[in-house]
Amino acid sequence: MVSETPSATTIRSSNFRAFYNLAVRYLTTPRIVLGWILVILLLYLVLYPVVELVVQSFQLQGRDAIRFRGQSAGDWTLYYWQRALASQLSQRIFVRPLINTLIISSGYTALAMLIGTVLAWLVVRTDMPWGKLVGSLAMIPYILPSWTLGLSWITFFRHDGQLHGIKGMLQSLTGIQVPEWLVYGPVPIIIVLAMNYFAYTYLLASAAFATVDSSLEEAAEIHGASRGYILRRITMPIILPALASAFVLTFASGLGTFGVPAYLGRPANFEVMSTYLYGNMQLGRTGDAYVLATVLIILAAITVYLNSLILGARRQFTTMTGKGTRKKVTSLGVWRYPIGVLAVLFTAFAGLLPICLLVLQSLQKRLGDYSLSNLTLDYWIGKQVDVVYKGVLLEPRVMKAALNTTILGLSVGAISVIGGLLLGYVIARGRGTRLSRIVEQLSFLPYIVPGVAFGAMYLSIWAVPRGPLPALYGSLALLILASAVKRMPYAARTGISTMLQIGNELEEAATIHGASWFTTVRRILAPLARHGLFAGFILTFVGVSKDLSLVVMLVSARTEVLPVTAFGYADAGVDQLSYAVAVIIIVIVLLGTALAKKLTKGDPMEAFKNAGGGG
Repeated sequence: MVSETPSATTIRSSNFRAFYNLAVRYLTTPRIVLGWILVILLLYLVLYPVVELVVQSFQLQGRDAIRFRGQSAGDWTLYYWQRALASQLSQRIFVRPLINTLIISSGYTALAMLIGTVLAWLVVRTDMPWGKLVGSLAMIPYILPSWTLGLSWITFFRHDGQLHGIKGMLQSLTGIQVPEWLVYGPVPIIIVLAMNYFAYTYLLASAAFATVDSSLEEAAEIHGASRGYILRRITMPIILPALASAFVLTFASGLGTFGVPAYLGRPANFEVMSTYLYGNMQLGRTGDAYVLATVLIILAAITVYLNSLILGARRQFTTMTGKGTRKKVTSLGVWRYPIGVLAVLFTAFAGLLPICLLVLQSLQKRLGDYSLSNLTLDYWIGKQVDVVYKGVLLEPRVMKAALNTTILGLSVGAISVIGGLLLGYVIARGRGTRLSRIVEQLSFLPYIVPGVAFGAMYLSIWAVPRGPLPALYGSLALLILASAVKRMPYAARTGISTMLQIGNELEEAATIHGASWFTTVRRILAPLARHGLFAGFILTFVGVSKDLSLVVMLVSARTEVLPVTAFGYADAGVDQLSYAVAVIIIVIVLLGTALAKKLTKGDPMEAFKNAGGGG
């Protein structure tokens, strides 16, 4: 009997059929199809604008083309980079703002990490009383817009020896007149930003301290190690990865912040890259602005990259086992209550005092007069408080800004819910695959682009039609698009954490019973994820409502939102109206965050981390 050998044609046909079946299965898997659609969208909305911004820094801008004979707008040039790096003006237009930015960012990051780490250690690892209260108060400065803290700082420390001759609360109550460098300039900027961002370190360090097995420290103590040695050689190395993450979050979040440097720096002629970038865009010097935005993005990217190198090179420690206990190991002794009082006062000063100051200032007829007879509701409900303006609740400009803010927040919130669900599905269901990693990395990219640079990027890209999108300059659609993309990392994080809690077997059971993927999402996944997604919606609304750094570059007269309205009133010298608008924003932020925290079943870490910054 002669056995038949498959012919080469039969083998090729079989291989082709197998490849075809594999390709069909791959291209009809919802997770994969959706993943590639998201990759294309992310490349278009995230990576393309970044690349285009860098490219435009090497292209001659229309306003400057008339200065170069034989050249036209769009021609390749090194003019802006040479002007920034190697011209007589480089010190003023690039080097000084860059150095100031690095000083501010390094200073507030170091101070914020010190405050956050000490508070976390006191609350988690010692017998300090009122730890829960301290933890709750520590969150308030972070969820407040950072620029409102800057306004509060001015309110508290200014004095009548300055230009406008208005007394601050400190001088009014005590007669103390602080030096000018404590009111405006780098010192107050560093302190205010540290107050705003120390919550990052507090949250991450608290979680890390809680996982440290106290038996390790007790063993070292039995062998005669001092407390300082134990802290330096055992405790700190274990929590260092958390501190490294806190460093990246803190440094990158405030690197391009605009509000605090604008309020506290410009009166002292202290410019950082974000304020100088804004000034260049306002004056039409777009080429110089693109160079500054590119450098800000590079700085943030380097920070994230160095963090990944540090974490990748560190040894891993196993601290949670079936043995040992995790308990508070340090007794503060007679200092227990004094330290507790100081911690409560500090966190209350950082979080509650700014709110009280803004409310009080919005009720004063004459700023600096803290007598009861000087209190009024005119700046809230007055029909004419200035030659031009009414009280904020009657002022058409505020009502229009409030409507724009509401539309912006609801639109971005809805987009973030849908985007978070889809991103979470692709990333969580495809954990470990190359496609999942690509989607996750692209969705994280907007985080490392500072807000003011992101605004400049979107302003430059969509001032003209690009691909399927028309020119969006001056429209609310531009604010919605930019805000939705900028908040994509937060939406993705919410979606991933939500989808990881939903088992695959539910989706598989629906598929077995003939349900389509859309039906499965609509009838099973979305209802199960509704609490997490709704919390993400509220936090997105909160983050958008308080953000100044991003929208200050994008708004027009008809698309103004509340943070820009407050900034405009401050610029116009009508401070009480600025404070009143800030109070309205704070109320929105606090109510929204409290509701989101309730929906996340009291998990403050997720609620506050997802709230995002608003400089």
